[in-house]
Amino acid sequence: MNLLIKYSPLFYFTQSLWRDEVYSIFVAQKPILSFIGNLSFEPPFYYILLHFWMLVFGSGEIATRSLSFVAFILATVLVIYYAERRFKRHWLAWYLPVFFFLNPMLLYYAFEVRTYGWYIFFATASMIFYLEKKWSWYIAVTTLGFYTHAYMLVVPLVQALHHLAVYWSQIAGKGFKRILTDPMLRALIIIILLISPWLAIIIKEMTRLKHSWYFPVDFNLVSSVLGNMFIGYEGTPWYGWPFTAILSKILLLIFIFALMYSKKRSVNFYFFLMIMFPLAVVIAISFFKPLFVNRYLIPVTIAQVFLISSAIESIRQKYLRACAAWICLLFVIAVDIWYPGEHPKTPSRDAMSQINALWDNDDIVLAASPLVFFEAQYYSADASRVYLYNPDGYTFPWYVGDFIFDKKQSLGSLPLYPVRAFIIDDHADFKVAYKLAQINNGK
Repeated sequence: MNLLIKYSPLFYFTQSLWRDEVYSIFVAQKPILSFIGNLSFEPPFYYILLHFWMLVFGSGEIATRSLSFVAFILATVLVIYYAERRFKRHWLAWYLPVFFFLNPMLLYYAFEVRTYGWYIFFATASMIFYLEKKWSWYIAVTTLGFYTHAYMLVVPLVQALHHLAVYWSQIAGKGFKRILTDPMLRALIIIILLISPWLAIIIKEMTRLKHSWYFPVDFNLVSSVLGNMFIGYEGTPWYGWPFTAILSKILLLIFIFALMYSKKRSVNFYFFLMIMFPLAVVIAISFFKPLFVNRYLIPVTIAQVFLISSAIESIRQKYLRACAAWICLLFVIAVDIWYPGEHPKTPSRDAMSQINALWDNDDIVLAASPLVFFEAQYYSADASRVYLYNPDGYTFPWYVGDFIFDKKQSLGSLPLYPVRAFIIDDHADFKVAYKLAQINNGK
């Protein structure tokens, strides 16, 4: 069982929660009206879902992670629906959902107490309903997707570009009033109206980006980004960059093959556009103002899965097609076995368990930085005795979650012995420290 947990995605279910996951729980524990107006860039829909989910199932690790996994299961069900309609009775009808479900990037975020599981669901649903021309469903899932994650905006943007590219000759000849009868364009107008309230909030909050945690991009990332997006690689372990650079070149060749030799070029062009356009735009902007984060562009990974399956479908030789399919499937299984243990979350639970066993009634915990404060609170036996150690008096970063931080739980000095402070750092290492009283010798 230990081997199964350590070397499979079940590891994602059982490891410690990390900072952003605990932040999600702390936000969702608050009354809904109190957090909706304080989320800054983050839309509120996921937190509302998590709020009611925790009322039923509690705030434990597995309970809260299960909400995201439910969304991933629903996304897989939609892929089954799409695959059956596209591939009919061909074996690709079962292959695509399995390949989707086992993708390392999607599977990793399917277990996080974050927006990403539902982001995957809504992005997948939006893509499928766009291709199926089910406009009412398309409007609903795309709108809810944006209210789940702001980067969902790239999905309808790419769909608009694809629609104009494919149907421009039909649209251009119409007058303005007749253009509005185009069901796709009409759906986009409705979506824009529905998401405009939160778009206004995002525009208002843009000044906060002057101080953010986003890392700048470089040409090393550009050469590796397709591979990074497919397996979810973000630089850990350090030796993965050459591997993802090679994988990126292989994927690019696969995508070009799908465009050139498939009978469904319009559909494949759509998935190709969904991969390349968001990456090109976000990375180009990030050379000047960092905006690129792998998980924020999850729709790219979803499109990669679909386009690889289309490329396999395009191989004419029966046995070569089967061989390519097995190679791709065995590759993702191998990554799913190898990768979980290579980028574990910080073991804050283990550190706090030791502290809980060691501290006395008056002892306290000091988080050495805001990056470990929420985890220390979550895993502490008494959250009221957890403080941010802040001798320099800096402001709690907004992007860590300033609105749920209580300034009263900040200390600028060590406690006086016999009270001890267990100081925990970003790597979940801790030490014991305290201050001794000065002895007055009468001089």
